[in-house]
Amino acid sequence: MTAQLTNGPAPTPGSAAAGFTLLCVDDEPDIVDNLFRTFRKVYTVLTAASGEAAVELLKSRSVDLIISDQRMPGMTGDEVLKAARVLQPEAIRILLTGYADLESLVKCVNEAGIYKYITKPWEPEQLRLTVTRAIEHLDVERRLKVAAETLKDAYQDAVTMLSIACEGKDEDTGFHVNRVQHYTEVLAVELGHGKDEARHMGLMSILHDIGKLNIPDAILKKPAKLDPEEWAVMQTHAEHGVRILGDNPFYSMAREIAGCHHENWDGSGYPHGMSGEAIPLSGRIVKVADVFDALTSRRPYKEPWPLERAMDFLHEQAGRQFDPGIVAAFVRLSSAGEISCILQRFQG
Repeated sequence: MTAQLTNGPAPTPGSAAAGFTLLCVDDEPDIVDNLFRTFRKVYTVLTAASGEAAVELLKSRSVDLIISDQRMPGMTGDEVLKAARVLQPEAIRILLTGYADLESLVKCVNEAGIYKYITKPWEPEQLRLTVTRAIEHLDVERRLKVAAETLKDAYQDAVTMLSIACEGKDEDTGFHVNRVQHYTEVLAVELGHGKDEARHMGLMSILHDIGKLNIPDAILKKPAKLDPEEWAVMQTHAEHGVRILGDNPFYSMAREIAGCHHENWDGSGYPHGMSGEAIPLSGRIVKVADVFDALTSRRPYKEPWPLERAMDFLHEQAGRQFDPGIVAAFVRLSSAGEISCILQRFQG
């Protein structure tokens, strides 16, 4: 018997049940009919008379909750729910069993990740409440996921707005922050960080020079080398950046980067003269990304360096300005063509 689609009356708009689909799997027609009549007034109900039919249906239709009998000819319930876990991992899985089959239950819990099992014959109210609570749980999880994505978009917008504010002060930073972001991200991945952590580090690197908001335009935009007094003022942008970024834990990495991306591996940098691994890794990574981009970019006081000359400079300064391990990672990325791709993608 193939899977069947049976629709009940539309759920009440705005209710937790609205828009949810159930799949009921059993080789006994009376049980399938019983399940359909129990839930048809609240949910869209799909039915399948075999495990094989249920799996085929799951390949083409999205469902929110699966109720499957354990003992069926051919594919058993635990096998159906195990397959469902792969095909539709978010769908809630409930097993119906009329046997004291501990081995199958343990297997189903371990391999199929079931939400709950219910013994046959079941109490109708117990089954109804189990499904209701499971759907409510799923609904809350989905709403939280949407809220999390909204917050993620909001913080990315906030970072972008801050970087745009900085661009208003320093006209050279537009594509510079984009390139530094992506150099930082690929470097973090190359050094073994997970993609999400690397992406966050790259995003936070956009704010590395946010402290320049507090630097006078006469110094920031001077088309010549700064004199010692002006350079002393320019150096304060690192600590200004830390203060601007406040104390929210979310921006801890941004503060770390803003405050130490001008520190040098040999201790000759600013503002604190930190050295070696005492400098946070995020700062050491952005140091390489920032200097490389400054060298290969056109500025009012200089022409861009060729890629080869900039790479030679990184080699020369490994162990002085730069962490040698990060320079080695940057060289690998350059050899693989990733650095050139970023340069071409974000051209001023």
